[in-house]
Amino acid sequence: MKGWIILAIIGGILYYLYTETDTLDEPIAEVEGIFQQAENKLDSMTGTQIQRVDHTLDILKSDIADRLSATENQALQAISQSKQTLSEFKQDFCGSHAQKHSVFSKENQTYICDQL
Repeated sequence: MKGWIILAIIGGILYYLYTETDTLDEPIAEVEGIFQQAENKLDSMTGTQIQRVDHTLDILKSDIADRLSATENQALQAISQSKQTLSEFKQDFCGSHAQKHSVFSKENQTYICDQL
């Protein structure tokens, strides 16, 4: 029981030093620097880099292909050409007060927004 009390006091002191003072900022920055150097060294030794692959757009295209008309399919292809056009579509046509798209039906627009 005495050990738990001592451990709680030490934890409280460390929490106070971390949140209320800047005494631990320098040691934390040094440790983060060491971890970053190790990660950089590992990347240079293996020659690999982590890349996130996003397949949601490909899955969306295959799922909704049979529901779309030819003009809707062309509009989806145009929207999905770059991340900028995709984010513009999300900003303009997705959300509770979004306007209706001129090409997509309301159901297809809602489905596309839900999948993105």
